[in-house]
Amino acid sequence: MTPFLDPDHMQSLYLLYLDRHHLGDELFLKSLAQHFSNAGPEAPPCVLVHGSGEKVERTLEAQGYFPERTDGVLDVETEDQRRLVERAVREVNQEIVAALTDEVVSTVGIQGVDRGLFQGGGDAPLRAENVGWLSALLKQHVLPVVSALVETPDADVREVGTEEALGALAEALGDSFEPVACVLTTADAAGLPDEGEGVRAEVDIGGVDEEPVPEPAAVRRLAAADVPVLITNLQGLLRGASPTGTRVRS
Repeated sequence: MTPFLDPDHMQSLYLLYLDRHHLGDELFLKSLAQHFSNAGPEAPPCVLVHGSGEKVERTLEAQGYFPERTDGVLDVETEDQRRLVERAVREVNQEIVAALTDEVVSTVGIQGVDRGLFQGGGDAPLRAENVGWLSALLKQHVLPVVSALVETPDADVREVGTEEALGALAEALGDSFEPVACVLTTADAAGLPDEGEGVRAEVDIGGVDEEPVPEPAAVRRLAAADVPVLITNLQGLLRGASPTGTRVRS
């Protein structure tokens, strides 16, 4: 396995995409927190980015709502549904931060609407603004957990695609870091298995499918947007200062 190295030697920043599959696994958050705790100061700079996960679907179903998803985002139709989605996203953020705090990981929960972090969305491209304070947190070795919430021009709060939020952060933080999007496999390997017992160093964008990547369409959208993507697992991400895995070629 080859470390994902930055050719220009700028410090890499790993933006970890937390997909619905992993967020729906009750044991995953504990494992995530333990891996970051065990990595300690050797962990590379990371930002965790998440949406509503499966939690919001259960919340909506309990209220008799069964909306579909478009590009990973629920198609809410009423103000009540929108509020339930917002509440679920905020609660997921709090649960992730609580799990990390329990393992004594220095972390901070950030909603995408905090300090006007995310702007735009919908017809306008999503942007991340005023990220200087986020860069400062990273340089203090704090682990930010960012939710994919944005405030609309009419002052509503809605969820955007997790990969859309991650891509906006990657672009905004690109002046200070070399951003790399990380997606987690559902297998034990730190990347896509090769024909032997190792993992592939690279894969074409069209070669990413649901085994073992839970949300391949989101991965393809990230790669198509020219965000470097690394497919790995928690061990590959946090084994040392240079995470290992399978790179995605756009």
